[in-house]
Amino acid sequence: MLTIERTGPAAVPPDAAEITVPMRDGVLLAADLYRTGDRAPAPVVLVRLPYDKDGAYCFMPDIARRFRARGYTVVVQDVRGKFRSEGATEFAVHEVDDGHDTIEWITRQPWCDGDVLMWGDSYYGYTAIAAAMSGHPALRAIAPRVTGSQLSTVLDHGDGTGDVEQTSRKFYFATHYVDADRYEWEPDWSRRPLTAAFEAFFDRLGRRSAAFDDEFGGDPRFVPPGLKTLLASPPVPALYTIGWFDNCAVWSWNDVRALSRDPGWAPHLYLRLEAIDHENHWLGDAPLAPGDDHATDPGARERLLPRYVDPAIAFFDAVLGRAGDLAALPRVRYEVCHGAWHESDAWPPAHASDLEYHLSAEGPVPRLAVEPDPEPRPLRWVCDPSDPVPSPGANPFAALADRADLSAAAERPDVLRFTGPAAERDTDLVGTATVHLPLRAGAGATVHARLLDTAPDGGAVLIARGQLRLDVPFDGEPVVVDLLEVAYRLRAGHRLALDLMGGDFPDYVPEGRGNDPWTAQAGPPTARETTVGGPSGARLHIGRRQPEELRRTGTRAAPGAPG
Repeated sequence: MLTIERTGPAAVPPDAAEITVPMRDGVLLAADLYRTGDRAPAPVVLVRLPYDKDGAYCFMPDIARRFRARGYTVVVQDVRGKFRSEGATEFAVHEVDDGHDTIEWITRQPWCDGDVLMWGDSYYGYTAIAAAMSGHPALRAIAPRVTGSQLSTVLDHGDGTGDVEQTSRKFYFATHYVDADRYEWEPDWSRRPLTAAFEAFFDRLGRRSAAFDDEFGGDPRFVPPGLKTLLASPPVPALYTIGWFDNCAVWSWNDVRALSRDPGWAPHLYLRLEAIDHENHWLGDAPLAPGDDHATDPGARERLLPRYVDPAIAFFDAVLGRAGDLAALPRVRYEVCHGAWHESDAWPPAHASDLEYHLSAEGPVPRLAVEPDPEPRPLRWVCDPSDPVPSPGANPFAALADRADLSAAAERPDVLRFTGPAAERDTDLVGTATVHLPLRAGAGATVHARLLDTAPDGGAVLIARGQLRLDVPFDGEPVVVDLLEVAYRLRAGHRLALDLMGGDFPDYVPEGRGNDPWTAQAGPPTARETTVGGPSGARLHIGRRQPEELRRTGTRAAPGAPG
C-alpha cells in the first residue's frame, strides 16, 4: 500500500518573532524575525522558502542565528501558499512581485538600516534571483546556492537539440505543491504510463496538485520567468555556489555562462564551486554513514554550517564594506574533487585542462585514445525504453549519500564504455567537459553520457553526466553533449571512462510511444549510431571552449539568446 507522510509547520522558535508581510494584492505572508542583540537598525538577510521557515529539513533557525551572530537581522519567510502563508500554492508564479513587496516592506521597518541581502538553496535560492529580477534598489546582493533562474525547466539548445526532462519536476509538484504542507511518498517508477503512479498518489491523498495538472495543459503557467528577464535587470553582486555533483547544476551553469558574457552582469558575478550534491553532502564524507544527515543529525548540521553559511557572510560583509574589500575577493573559488581549493579570475581558469580523447573502436574493447583511429567506422547502440539504463543512485538530489559503483553498467548491451589509459600521476581535470558525436538517430531519441573515474580495483564512480534529446532527426550531423564543468583529480593508477547510453532512469524521462513520455507507454527499442575514427570522429574534450560556441560550429541553426 502506498505510504504518505504529511508534514505541517513546526513551532516558531522562542528567539524569533513571527510577523506577517502584506503583498500588493492583500495576501499576508508569514515570516520569522531574528533581531540582533543591540536592537539597532541593521542590514537584513532575507530568505524566502517553500519548505517551512521553522522545519527541521532546512534548519533555518540555526542558519538565521549564524547570520545574526555576525550582526545581521534575519527575516525567514514562507512563500505564498506554503505552510503559514496565505494565498494559492503556485510554483514560481509570484516570486518576482512577492520578493519585491517583501523587500519594500522590510525597508520601512525601524530595525532595517535600508540594506537587504538574500541567501538560499534551490527554490529559496531561486527566490533570491527572482527578487533581483524585480529590480528593487534596496537589494544589495544575492547569494543563491545550487539553483538557477530557470530551475526545473527543460532547456532548449536552439540547434535541434535540448536537455532531457528530469522526473524531479513533476515529482516535486506532487511533494511540495499540492497545498500548504509537504508530502513524502515513493512513486512506483515501473508503472506505465509514468503518470499512473501519480494518479495513485492523488487518489489516495484525496486532492491534486494544480502545478502537476498544469504540466499537461499544453502551455504551463507554473514556470519561472526567462533568463532574459534576469539579464535585463539592474545587476547586483551575486555569489553563485554550484555543486560538482548537484543534479540542478545545469540551471546554475545556464545562468553563470550567460551572466559571465553579459557586460553589465559580468563584473558583479562571483563563483564558489564545491564538491557537494544538492543536499550539501560533501565528497569527502561520501558515502554517508546511516543517520549522518544534517536534516536530522545536530552534529552533522553543526559541522556543515561554517562552509554552508560563512562564505555568504564574508561576501555580504565585503559588499556592504563591513569587513574586507569586495574588489579583493577572488572572482572564483573552486574545489578540486580529491584535491585542494584554488582561486582564479574567471571560469574556466587560465590554466584549465586542454585534454582531448578520441573515442576508439580499435582493439578488443572501446577506448579513449590520444590519437583517432585511422579509418572512420560506425558504432551503434540500442535503447529499450522498457528496460532503461538505471540512474546512478537512490536519490538524484543526494548523489553523494550512496556514491554508487557504476562498473556493472558496462556489461549492459545498451551501454558503450570507452576507457582511457591509467594516469601515471595525479592529474587535475579542470574546465568544460563536452562529448562531440556525429550522430544518426530519429527525432525524439535521447543520448546520455557519463564521465567516470575507474579505480585500479575496477570500481567506477561518477564525475559528471550530460544528456540531450533530438527535436529533429540527425543524419550524421555533429551534436554536443554538455557534461557541464569539472574540477576533478584523477589519481595515479585511475582511468577516465566515458559511457554512452540511451537512457538514465528514473532521474530522466525515458523515451515513450508518443509525444509525451509521461502519458505514453514504453516505445519500441531505437538505435543511435555515431562515427569513431577519422578526422571528424567522436571525441571527449575538457578545456576552455563553451558548449554554446561549439554548437555554432555544427550544421544546425545557431542558438538564440538563452532563456
